[in-house]
Amino acid sequence: MYLKRRHLEILREMKKTESQAEIEAKLPEEFQIRAIELYILGFAELEGGRIKLTDAGRKLLEISDSLNLEELPDVIADTEILKMLELLEETGKIPESWLEKLKERKLADENGLTKFGRALLQLYRETHPVVYLTPEIASFLRGMPKLGTLDELVTFKNSRLYGDNIVNALQAMRLLLISPPTEKGRAFTTTPAARLALKALSMIPVFARAIVLRKEDFEALKAGRSNAELESMGLSDEKGTTEFGKAMMETYEAMGKVEEKVLPIYLLDDELSVLRAIQEIAKKYETNPDILPTEKEIEKRVEIENLGAVLHLLESKELVERRLVKNKDTYWLTEWGREAIDFGTVSPDAMKAVTYSESGDVPIAEWVIKAQEEGVVKAGVTDKGRFYLRLSRSIKRKPFLTKYDTAILAKTPRKRYIHRDELVELVQNYVGGDEKEIIRAIGEAEAKGFVVELQNGMVKLTELGDKVKTALENAKLQEIVKVKFSVTPTLYNVLRVIYENLETFNRIWKEKGEAKGYKMEEVDVIRKHLSLSDDEIKKALTMLRELGFLGSKSLTEAGRILVEAYL
Repeated sequence: MYLKRRHLEILREMKKTESQAEIEAKLPEEFQIRAIELYILGFAELEGGRIKLTDAGRKLLEISDSLNLEELPDVIADTEILKMLELLEETGKIPESWLEKLKERKLADENGLTKFGRALLQLYRETHPVVYLTPEIASFLRGMPKLGTLDELVTFKNSRLYGDNIVNALQAMRLLLISPPTEKGRAFTTTPAARLALKALSMIPVFARAIVLRKEDFEALKAGRSNAELESMGLSDEKGTTEFGKAMMETYEAMGKVEEKVLPIYLLDDELSVLRAIQEIAKKYETNPDILPTEKEIEKRVEIENLGAVLHLLESKELVERRLVKNKDTYWLTEWGREAIDFGTVSPDAMKAVTYSESGDVPIAEWVIKAQEEGVVKAGVTDKGRFYLRLSRSIKRKPFLTKYDTAILAKTPRKRYIHRDELVELVQNYVGGDEKEIIRAIGEAEAKGFVVELQNGMVKLTELGDKVKTALENAKLQEIVKVKFSVTPTLYNVLRVIYENLETFNRIWKEKGEAKGYKMEEVDVIRKHLSLSDDEIKKALTMLRELGFLGSKSLTEAGRILVEAYL
């Protein structure tokens, strides 16, 4: 959305007359640009020299009727302001500087959204903009950076001598989003609809006129109907809707749509070192089969304090796979792992810049700058960013819980948001640790799917996080939180085998003999399903019992909930 005070002034004049000439005589400043913006926004129809209110335009007039326009700033609502409104509505808390901007526009007060703020947000969600692509807008869209800081977009606009109206129009069409300001400034992104528009525009050899697609045009094309206007724009012909027309319909459908975000993957320095060590050992194995990528062999090549934790973490992301070779537990690179070595490390925040942009939401400047520093973004998403986006979308994560993950889940409340700063303090009081480490751990917990952190720093549990939190609460939480890493892919795999073969295990548990740590009959069954050594299976069974996911003769409620959370 892009709504100026002048738009409301024009709408108020439209109650008196539909003559563009009469209104322009009263409000001459850039009248034609403002009228076209009202048309794009879906608030007005332009017919010859007439300008007519749409149903959405009448609603906007109604909800803004009591406002004193002279008290309002020049820009009432743009994508930046709309994001503030959405975040305030969803989380109930935004930075004071954002709240002041909303107060200036009568969109919020000390109690939250005002009646006008709620109504405008509802109207935004109910209305659909018009596709209005002129040669100038198309040229700007083709040449502009697709994701970056706002300074970069302004520099591009000014260096090519484009007017602000181009940026306004792109916001009105929901092809461009600008973030609220944070400490590092503001960010921008084109939306998936913009990418579809560019794909459609690439089909036109010569761009001679504006391409316009309204709701009625979209419905006509969908029904296979045509008219002279649609044919003149190349959207249809005697055979029906053209390929260009279909591409423009895809653009129209995608405008304003926000998809579910992909969990952002990450890869740390220690993880990359281990991947490289496994690659080196695997090459030696080709000529010397006695050299295997065991934990001990990997340890000779890397200086990492918690190598076991790193190996589990890599396994949870499907970058390595565990296999029993010559009765030894070994680790091998997956295809994803081999490619990750080439692209290098990446942080959760850097990937959030990409995942938010890809979903139709706007990242904040901090994430974008991080993405630029790490080579994930450069005027758009790079090959590295696209690789990690594919990885994020494709893998089926397995659980890996550190001490911090457990503390974050324990201290994040259910069904409400908590500010990251408050959560950091709670975690610090619970398990100790450095503030920066905990902030990083929150980002990693988000990448694992446990929590989500929004642009205003508010954090909440995801559905998966809620289930895992319940599992931890039903287990021995006070024991779990003392362990550097509690739930690992190996422990989960063992637990899942028990869950899926419960009848067999119930028979084993009914037999005489206590299973304080493990019973050999249990080990025998698990060995048939997992490529693990007996020692690893025994360790896993012992740990599962110590932490409360497995009883001496039963699968506990905590164990059942944990398995089902990841099914």
